[in-house]
Amino acid sequence: MKARELLVACFLFFGTMLLWPLLTIANRPVLVWGVPALVLYLFAVWAAMVVVLIAAAARHRALEDDE
Repeated sequence: MKARELLVACFLFFGTMLLWPLLTIANRPVLVWGVPALVLYLFAVWAAMVVVLIAAAARHRALEDDE
């Protein structure tokens, strides 16, 4: 997958993960290890976004170095 296609797919996927219907699923009065479920969900989505974008950047850099 090309870098631009991957970034567009990441934008759409993570944007979808932050839409209202999915946020309401996590917005429950439940504590997970003392942390509200919504805060944990937002942190997990943010962390996944960072990891995926770092991996995409590393892959793109490795492809540039090979050329």
